[in-house]
Amino acid sequence: MSAFARQRSPQSRSPLHLYAGHFSGVADGWGRDGPRNTESIGRQYGRKISRKYYGGIITEMEDSAGPDSPLSAWSADLSAADAWAQCSLAMKEHRAARIKAWKEEIDAELVFAALFSAILTAFDVEVYKLLLPADSNGNSSTIDQSAAEVINALWFAGLISSLAASSICILVRQWLNQCTTGLASVSPEIARVRQFRQDNLRKWKVAEIMMLIPILLQGAVVLFLIGLVLFLKQLNRTVMTVASVLVASLLFFLVITTILPTIQDGCSYQSPQAWGFFAIFQAIKRPVRSVCRTISAHATRWAMSREEGYFNRLRTRYAKLLVQKLTRFANKTNTYSWVGRERILVEASGPLLDQHLLVESDATFLGDNFLRNIIRPCLNDMSPETAIKSYYDIMEHRADRIENGVHYFDTRGDRAESVAILADLTLDTLVKTRAASSSDALRDHAIRIMRILEPLLVRALPLTYDHFCRVFFALSGDKDRKVRHYAFSILYQQLWRNLALADQYSSTGCHDLAALVTFISRVRQDDDLKHFLDACDLVICLATLPSLPLSDYSAIREALQGTLLHLKSFFETPLWHHDPLLFYSLERIADHLVTLEKKYPQALTDDFLDVLGDVIDKAPQLNVNGDWEDKLRKLQTSFTELRTLRQDARSAPDSSSGRPPLGQRHGPVFPMPDI
Repeated sequence: MSAFARQRSPQSRSPLHLYAGHFSGVADGWGRDGPRNTESIGRQYGRKISRKYYGGIITEMEDSAGPDSPLSAWSADLSAADAWAQCSLAMKEHRAARIKAWKEEIDAELVFAALFSAILTAFDVEVYKLLLPADSNGNSSTIDQSAAEVINALWFAGLISSLAASSICILVRQWLNQCTTGLASVSPEIARVRQFRQDNLRKWKVAEIMMLIPILLQGAVVLFLIGLVLFLKQLNRTVMTVASVLVASLLFFLVITTILPTIQDGCSYQSPQAWGFFAIFQAIKRPVRSVCRTISAHATRWAMSREEGYFNRLRTRYAKLLVQKLTRFANKTNTYSWVGRERILVEASGPLLDQHLLVESDATFLGDNFLRNIIRPCLNDMSPETAIKSYYDIMEHRADRIENGVHYFDTRGDRAESVAILADLTLDTLVKTRAASSSDALRDHAIRIMRILEPLLVRALPLTYDHFCRVFFALSGDKDRKVRHYAFSILYQQLWRNLALADQYSSTGCHDLAALVTFISRVRQDDDLKHFLDACDLVICLATLPSLPLSDYSAIREALQGTLLHLKSFFETPLWHHDPLLFYSLERIADHLVTLEKKYPQALTDDFLDVLGDVIDKAPQLNVNGDWEDKLRKLQTSFTELRTLRQDARSAPDSSSGRPPLGQRHGPVFPMPDI
């Protein structure tokens, strides 16, 4: 015999798990005042359980038949008694809510029936006199006797239908009250009594009887309106015409709302009379579908015929058309309830419903905590296509204004946290675009989302820097050329403008230099020299951040080596001659190379410096108009400083570091592009 004790806090569990707080102390022994023993419940299901309730903690001791008992298959977190009690509580709440809805519906119908009966009685009191014989003075009614009989028949039938509905309302109300009496507990005995009564409600068609009430009331209204039109016809044609139009409109509305739920999937006009039409229609469709399947089977054999001759070919042709027309209708599943058809529709449109649920819940609450703790995890759990559509809808109703398809948000200081949450949501959605099935869809969505993100980063970057870097370093290696170039341009701009922020996060590992080196290799193949030089500059800049410890040198060595080799290969080609605007990038790179040499002495090889020197010597030839004098001077100054640092390093070598220059180590990890 084994024993175990468990303690659970009700505050940490779902409402369904908090069944102990709902138990009645009379029927099952659980109480709120102090501990009470409840072994009897455990014995009902083959287990001996001793459970005590202290304020907010449930302490439970359980004796089982041993580890080899079939009951040991249950989870340690949920015993059989727990499961039965939770099932009982769930069904109790469900049925209580259902019966409450029934009672409210009955009360409303009872009020309507009473008012309508009173109105109809007033008309009947006057119209029944038309059936009396003429008085002794010879006075008779102006209304035709046959018309008077029809009017009286219609109105009295309506009154009887209304009174019948009232009587049924009272009876059903009594039945439901009796059905819910004495069921406050969720003990096993009470659970069985509750299920027994529920089975009998179903057996004796109480729900179907309830459906008669609105049908009787609607029928009474129709009878009254028809009789009213006939009554007015005998009195005045003009009044009758106006009344007929209004009555016809109402009857048309009633007929349409009765038929539409049957012929239109998902129609919400589901009333008892509509259900009756639906049931009759489905019953008729069943034999019709059987006939269609038989015809389709014969037509299929004719369609597969290979006999020659004009009439045979004509028969085969029309047989194929007939099969196409009948197959879809014949093979469609018959549904005989709203719930069955609804389940099929929900399964078919599940992702769309999830999207609507998420968007509407966010539009309803519009809270930052709700967006962070509820919407964001749900969005991450959705499929990429659904998540992207949901994201667009959420951003649309959260934007302060939208102009020409561009979302604008209030980025004042007091809303920085809100903007950061939206930025995180946008970054999560960007990750989803990488899982999109179509490359075109990936490119279009990714670019659109990045355009939404850019204005958010102005205020949100300090709060979401790590997340931003991890996403955009990954996007720089995207398969789509346009996506990776656009992602890198945003990454470069944000990091270049926020070097102090990048320095704060230098030790977190969010700067993926290897991904940048991969981008450098691919961007050269794309012939985008501006992005190539900017990427090289960014690698060198991130590698020389002040807060980056020297101990991290080995982690960045390969990325630096690959970047410098790519630069050297580029400088050895005439490509840099083609665009003088590249002097902006070259000037920044030269300045960062000085910082690199200061931080890591002898990081630059002699070959690299020689190639860079050739670039400095040839650069003045491109300054035809003298527009680049300041850039050339800065390049010359940086190169001179590099030479000086190299000479100082040779005269006083750093023997303590034991670190050879980058150029004397192993070759680059990343393949060099074809030049």
